Amino acid sequence: MKLQINPRGNGACPICLHNGRCQLQMALQDALREKEKNEELELVIYTCPRFKEKF
Repeated sequence: MKLQINPRGNGACPICLHNGRCQLQMALQDALREKEKNEELELVIYTCPRFKEKF
């Protein structure tokens, strides 16, 4: 399963300094790796303890 962080939502990830190399995102991706390969999951993370805003 492919995990996609929604860049159009009001979520924290698209504007976070850690986006793309975040341990939480990698843990989610690893947990979903064994699911159906052709399915896609889109999510928005609104709050995150690791959030650090890009400048």
